[in-house]
Amino acid sequence: MTLDDIIGQNVPVSILRRGLATGTLGHAYLFSGEPGLGKQTTARAVAQELQLQGGSRSELHVLSGDGSIGIDEIRAIRQQAAYSSTGNAVWIITDAERMTTQASNALLKTLEEPRPGTYFFLTTSKMQSLLPTIISRCQHLPFRAIDENQICYWLGQRTGLEPDDPKIRSVARLSQGSIGRAWEYWEGSLLEYREGVIRKLIKVPTASYPEVLGLSQTWPEDRNMIIQDLQLFLEWHRDLLTVKNEINASLYNPDYKRELQKISAYYSNHSLFQIIQEIAEFSTAVQGNARIRFGLGYLLLLMKKGALT
Repeated sequence: MTLDDIIGQNVPVSILRRGLATGTLGHAYLFSGEPGLGKQTTARAVAQELQLQGGSRSELHVLSGDGSIGIDEIRAIRQQAAYSSTGNAVWIITDAERMTTQASNALLKTLEEPRPGTYFFLTTSKMQSLLPTIISRCQHLPFRAIDENQICYWLGQRTGLEPDDPKIRSVARLSQGSIGRAWEYWEGSLLEYREGVIRKLIKVPTASYPEVLGLSQTWPEDRNMIIQDLQLFLEWHRDLLTVKNEINASLYNPDYKRELQKISAYYSNHSLFQIIQEIAEFSTAVQGNARIRFGLGYLLLLMKKGALT
């Protein structure tokens, strides 16, 4: 993997490529952005270039995992950085927000006084969880959502299908700018799961009120999963508005256009706007301490009530 293989991140890639070519690469970078945008892949691509430049005595260290990063791990990095070989030494710290406050403060000393030939690449999807001093010691390169057409092209290259294949288009739209998420949808069960959620939404307008309440019980009380599903709710109802008003815009769910056309007739624009607003508000509430089961039941009943059936 080289920088030429990074998709949809022209700005950070250009900055890094220029630094490598001119010998002006900074000693510490912070890559921020949602999961699946290529932050870690880019860090590894730059590390590979630095290893080639530094020769056989170059070193690459990756600090990854799910648990927190404590002060002992950072002290080990500091010791290695102080006595590393004559080649380039590269450290990649993934999900840097995992560092404890003590660990972050310990890393600061190394970032402030780097040995020549040492490079740090930190990645994070939670900038707000990093110490401001860590951010200030790094060159910050934000990673943006990737253009849908670029994701379609990338999926086409990997699968051998045409970029305009309906399934590829649907997956690219669902990925919301994340190549990592797009591939998860493609090869895993996420696409099938999404179809299960939409089948439930299709039932709501014509189901009885008791049936709708029963539907609300089929969702597990998993906060992260509900947040993901509420995004599907939003996209579904935005599609209903688009189809109902014959707006010339891309659909989030183009593979369900026939169903959208039929169901959009059940709703007024006012009802759809109200439902979309309630979904957005509940999405925010779920990230706090909202009662998931109660809120979901209320939301589905509102969707039923808004249907003119």
